[in-house]
Amino acid sequence: MLSAADINREAIINLTSSQWADGEQFQPVRLMTHGQLSYQEKDRVWNVSYDESDATGMRGTRTRLSLFPDGHVVLRRTGEIEMEIEFVKGDQRIEQKRTPYGLMKFSVLTHEARGEMTADGGDIELGYSLGFDNRHAMSTKLHLQVLPESEPLPPDNGRPKNNV
Repeated sequence: MLSAADINREAIINLTSSQWADGEQFQPVRLMTHGQLSYQEKDRVWNVSYDESDATGMRGTRTRLSLFPDGHVVLRRTGEIEMEIEFVKGDQRIEQKRTPYGLMKFSVLTHEARGEMTADGGDIELGYSLGFDNRHAMSTKLHLQVLPESEPLPPDNGRPKNNV
């Protein structure tokens, strides 16, 4: 149930991803998409959600980044691609995930995890290195700029109800 302090509104999300591996920096990827900005006062968590597209190669996947008061960020994907990664600055996590190609072991070393968010939008920044089989594979810097695009949404997210 939403309280007066909860926020749920449409947002414009500008995403910039820079990656490098083996000393080579790749061309940054910049995308703009529409999504939702929400705040849950009970847990003091900001959520930024959006649907992936063909441009990211993850059509059919919904991405949500959750910014917690202590600065850590959780990235959760649902749909065609299912995954959850927690980013805590200075933390290295070793994960094992089942993929269509079998069990895969990887590590995530977080260099940066921070953000500032208000009802008027804000930013989330992540910097991390990803490794497979105890070898560095790629480093990424991700920046999301979130701008509200409308008045707050009603509790049902403004989606039409299916009247049968």
